[in-house]
Amino acid sequence: QAVQAASSAENAKWDNQPVQQAAPHIDRISKYLTTVQCLTTSHPTTHDLIYCVRAGKIDDKALMSTVTVDEMVDFFLYVKEVNAAVADMRSIETDSLVKIVTCNDMMGLKLVGGSSDFRSALSVSSKKATQLYPSLSGRTLLLNLPKLLGAIVKLFTPLFPKVVMERIRFVSGPLKDVEDLVQISKSGAARNEFIKQMDELVYSD
Repeated sequence: QAVQAASSAENAKWDNQPVQQAAPHIDRISKYLTTVQCLTTSHPTTHDLIYCVRAGKIDDKALMSTVTVDEMVDFFLYVKEVNAAVADMRSIETDSLVKIVTCNDMMGLKLVGGSSDFRSALSVSSKKATQLYPSLSGRTLLLNLPKLLGAIVKLFTPLFPKVVMERIRFVSGPLKDVEDLVQISKSGAARNEFIKQMDELVYSD
C-alpha cells in the first residue's frame, strides 16, 4: 500500500513520504539514516534502481543503542522489499527487466571499532534479500574502500569465483564529492556525473 501511495503521487512523481512513514521502527531509525547515508534513485535509460548506502557516514553505535539486530534487519529488508516492488512495477511499465544495482560507499568506514551488531544486521539482511529477490540483483559496486581494506581485497580478489567477480566491482571515485545523496537524484551536475560513472561501471560490458 505504501508503494502504491508513493507511486500515485501528483504529476506521476514519486513521493517517498508514505514509504518512509510505513517503515518498521522508523521513529528510532530516521535520526540516523537520512539521505546523507541512504537513498535509492533510478537510471534514466535502463530504469534500473540504484540503491546507495554509506556505512561510513552512519553513527552505527548510536543507532544500535536504540534498536535490536532483528529490528534493524526488519528495516533493511523493508527497504529491499520496497525496491523490489518498485522494480517489478517498472518492469511491467517498461516491458523490460528492471534490476537493482547496489552501491556500497565505504569512505570513512572504520575497520576497528564500530558496532558489530550493525554489521551483523547488514550481513543478515543482505543474505536474506539475495534469497528472496535473486532475479532482481544487478551489479554491486564497492566504492572508496579504506586503504587497508583495499589492500586486503587486492590480495584475495584472485581467489574469488569468476561468477562473483562478474557481479562485483571495487572502484574509487564515485560519490566521493557528494555530500547528500539527494544530489544524485535531482537534475544537475552531480547526477549527470554519477549516471555517467554508472554507465561505465555497470553497463559497459
